[in-house]
Formats: sequence, C-alpha cells, structure tokens
Amino acid sequence: MKKPIKKENAKKNILPHTQAKLDLFKGYLEHYLRVLCRADFCPRINIFDIFCGAGIYDDGKKGSPLLAVDCIENVNSEIGNHSTKITLTVNDFDGKKLENVRQNISVQSINNFNVDYYNEDANNMLDIVAQKVNAYPRNNRNLVFIDPYGYSTISKEKIINLLKNNSTEIILFLPVMQMYRFTEKALQDEETAQYEPLRNFINSFFNSQINSNSIGEYIFSIKEALSINHKYYTCSHYIEREKGNYYALFFMTSNIYGLEKMLETKWKLSPISGKGFNQQKQMGLFDETLSSESFEKVVKKFCLLGIGKFESQNYLC
Repeated sequence: MKKPIKKENAKKNILPHTQAKLDLFKGYLEHYLRVLCRADFCPRINIFDIFCGAGIYDDGKKGSPLLAVDCIENVNSEIGNHSTKITLTVNDFDGKKLENVRQNISVQSINNFNVDYYNEDANNMLDIVAQKVNAYPRNNRNLVFIDPYGYSTISKEKIINLLKNNSTEIILFLPVMQMYRFTEKALQDEETAQYEPLRNFINSFFNSQINSNSIGEYIFSIKEALSINHKYYTCSHYIEREKGNYYALFFMTSNIYGLEKMLETKWKLSPISGKGFNQQKQMGLFDETLSSESFEKVVKKFCLLGIGKFESQNYLC
C-alpha cells in the first residue's frame, strides 16, 4: 500500500485528482488547436493560464503551462505549416513559480508562437484578460483556464466580462465539495469572515438560492448558473479525490462546436458515462451504467437542444 503524500508536499507533486484535471485541459486544448489551426477564419489563438503554478513539479510532471506548450508543439507537428499565430499568457502571483515556468518554456522554439508573462494577483489578472479578449478582433479565439486557489476571485461579473465577446471559452476549476459543505453556514452566518468568499460567490450567481440537496445537484446548479441565464453553453466534469471529496471543472462557451469538442474530451477520459474522474473506478457520479447509450445519443439528447433549452436534470452535461 502506497503511503499518502504529506500535505506540505502536495503542492509540489501532482496528485491523481490534479492529473485528472490536467488531462482534461490538455485533451481539450489539443482538440481546440487542431480545429482552429486548420481554420481559415481564425488568424490568432490566445490561451490564458491565470494561475499557472510551478510549471514542472518536484515529481517531474508538467503543470498546465508546460502542457499547453506540448499541445501547441504536437499540433504544429501534426498539421505542418500553418499561418495561425498562437499566444500563451501565463500568470501567477508567486514570482518563484512564474520564473520556474519562464525558465522551462524559454528552451522551446515553436513557429508562430510567443509567451507573455504576468505576475499579478488574480483579481487584477482577470480584469487584464477581459480587457485583452474584448479588444481583440472577433475572428480571434480565446481560451481562458482558471484554476484558482479557492473561489474568492470568481464572480458573475468577471465571467460575463470574459464571455461577452462570444469569442472566448473558459475552463474553470472549483473545490465544489468544500463549497457544498459550508454553503448553509455561509448563508446563515453573515458575521464570520471565513465564509465571506463563499457567500459572495453564491450571492453573485444565485441570489442566495442554490440547490444543495446533494453534491450532484450542487454541481448541476453551478453549471446552470455559469450559463448566465442559458446565454452560453456549459458542461461540468467532476473529479473525486477520494470518496466523498469532489472537485469539478466547468466549461463555458458561446460556440456549440466548442461544447461538442469538450464533451468528446470528457467522454474519452470517462468512457462509461462521460461524467468525471474517480480515483478508484471510472463510474458515474451516482454509479449509473450508461454504456448502452452512445456518445452521439447523449450529445443529441442533452446538449444540442440549443441555448435556453437545457431541460434535463441528468448530470451528463
């Protein structure tokens, strides 16, 4: 039996649930680049990693910015010469982590590719990214990866500012189990400071009305709220660190084709139901067996109904 990694070393090593998150990010990014680098209508792709982390961890595994570079290099090798320019913007408030990323990326040499580095706190960086994506021409495409140390920087206003140009997609990672456990206390106890970030998040998206009957319904409620009244397509992907401890990735886009590619990525990583990652077994959130339904049927039934018509209470999307 393997000994668990000590908490003080957890941020220096990639744990299985973190690897699952990175696998989804990498899988979708490769889909994203492969399609757009072949498209005549898209002259430039802008990728933003708001919390880039260490780059390469103590166990030798790569974090999101290095995986992004790998994806760009792999797709370039696959497609060959193309004219699409790609910019990767990496940010972390920890200057040492940012410098580590810079040193590891600096050895890369890829055509039509450049990297911008920022050492900003998350609130400032989200505003900077919103200004950038809204200033770019509409034929640019933007992918924003937000993997925060919590949820205090996430608000409805910031999400809307990123999405409103209809040229941006977001992958957002949230510690949903922690949020779920403390939601009732956060809403009832308006005096305790430690609950303020969660209370602000809930008030921002839900006006204090969030479904917390179960963790599945909680994830579904956040997914629906991130659609901004069904203006955008959304899907979720749960990650179970250990039994009963869930995280979730949420995807937002105005492009139905982008949603389809994310669902393909989810399905590839979770072939039984396409719902999420379980460290012990690859089953659905409620151990449903859906292998008899093909991916195409699920997409048609639950996700290609059009904006404003997410009628199913199933958690596949």
